[in-house]
This record gives sequence, C-alpha cells and structure tokens, in this order.
Amino acid sequence: MVDDWTINVRVETELVKNWVDTRQIDFSTISGVVYVKGKLDFQLDIFVNPDEEGYFEKRAMVEVEKVKRIERNIKKIAGVRAVKFELENWFKMGARWIKLKTQAQMQGK
Repeated sequence: MVDDWTINVRVETELVKNWVDTRQIDFSTISGVVYVKGKLDFQLDIFVNPDEEGYFEKRAMVEVEKVKRIERNIKKIAGVRAVKFELENWFKMGARWIKLKTQAQMQGK
C-alpha cells in the first residue's frame, strides 16, 4: 500500500513536470484521495510562440491539454483512489475543462 506522503511527492513531480506554478496551488492526499486547490497557472509558454497568429487560441488549447494530462497522470499514480479539483481559474464540466477568466482579464487589464 502506498502512503499519502508518497502520493503527494508524486503529485508534486507531475505538477512540476508540466510547468505548473506550484506557488499558487495547494495539494494534499487523505486516504488516497488527492485534493488540488488554488489557481492552476503555467510558468512558461514553451509550446506556443507569442508572435504567431492565433497565439491566444493556441495557448488555450495547449493549456487545456496540459490540464487533462495532469488529471490523467495523477489518477494513474499508485494508491490514488480519486482526484478532487477546487480550482479558482478552471472548471470541469463532464469530461471538458474550461479556463475561467480572472477579474483582471474581464476588465481588459
């Protein structure tokens, strides 16, 4: 049986591997259930060129795929029974992840 501390280490590895800004997110494991809370942002735009046409649309698609990958890989960690997300800037509807706009984005800042 894998203990919760070991699961936490593997969750952190998965987040770092996907360039998640871990300063803005909190995660814990209780009896094999992983809780991920906070703001899920990425540190680098390594897959998208900001000078390219359609930058924002491409970046959004890349980020959605990264969130899906993170969720899928956390679920694959030995000992994980479930994953619960409580994110400020992402919402899951069915199998679909949607990035929510922040207050600053809505005000055009």
